[in-house]
Amino acid sequence: MKFSIIIPCYKVELYLHQCVDSVLGQTFEDYEVILVDDGSPDDTPAICDEYGEKYSKVKVIHKPNGGLSDARNAGLEVAQGEYVMFLDSDDWWDDKNALRKIEGSHNESGADIIIFGMKKYFSQENRYGDERLPQKYDNGDSTSSNEQLIQQYMRSNTFVGCACDKVVRRSLIETNQLRFVVGQLSEDIEWCAKLLLLNPKVDVVSESIYVYRQGNPASITKNVSIKHTTDVVDILEKYAVYDNVCLRNYLANQYVLIVYESNMYKKSENPVFFERLKKLWWLAAYDWYPYVRPVSKFSFLGFAVIRKLLLWYHKIR
Repeated sequence: MKFSIIIPCYKVELYLHQCVDSVLGQTFEDYEVILVDDGSPDDTPAICDEYGEKYSKVKVIHKPNGGLSDARNAGLEVAQGEYVMFLDSDDWWDDKNALRKIEGSHNESGADIIIFGMKKYFSQENRYGDERLPQKYDNGDSTSSNEQLIQQYMRSNTFVGCACDKVVRRSLIETNQLRFVVGQLSEDIEWCAKLLLLNPKVDVVSESIYVYRQGNPASITKNVSIKHTTDVVDILEKYAVYDNVCLRNYLANQYVLIVYESNMYKKSENPVFFERLKKLWWLAAYDWYPYVRPVSKFSFLGFAVIRKLLLWYHKIR
């Protein structure tokens, strides 16, 4: 079996049909769908069972509520595909040839990770926007190392802290016993950090396949809080100790993003958090990502000034 598509499900009775149907409608058919009902209190469990009864490709897991990481881990435990993909249950794929294109990329490159594009769908306005289309790096004579390829995909902002835009070789996951950290917010950031430590071969499909729904208040992946920012700092501190240039550039990108988001809070609300954030200022020297480069260039202005400038920059965009 080529692909295992893991779909964690929680309070998505309004969206689940669109999500699952976008997979079942694929023209490439060598895959399985794993629906993980994370103790949802609405009709989501019944919808999952309907799919499981109707389609042999669909496996259904019912479990007590444990959050997104726990649900994804439950899916990984039963996955059988050569590659694993994650799809949030309020999102969907809008290309019926998505798996065929990804399979073609694998046949051509033999990559461990294949990245594809995403775009946002704004529910209230019924419009699409903010498309992120990865650029395929042409390595010419194919002598580029995995690290050099990853560097190119960081410079073009292609390798970002997201699990749902990546297809990952399952043997890579199982050999290294990779799992999501249960109870952690921004779990995708640590997941991608773990992948980078394995020095994987990366390839891309330069098409926008994934639709990322905005405006679902029940989403278990799209809420920002002080715990979110604190968890990100925990991850940065945990992985910054590794002397790995790809990993540190990846962390630098996450760091600059969290410095900007810290403007939502006052220092008096959590002074320890701000001290921890300031101590990681050295990460801004790792400037492969487009968002980090101007921060690195003007880093002599210091943490406090750059933090406010990031807020101003986002306001005028």
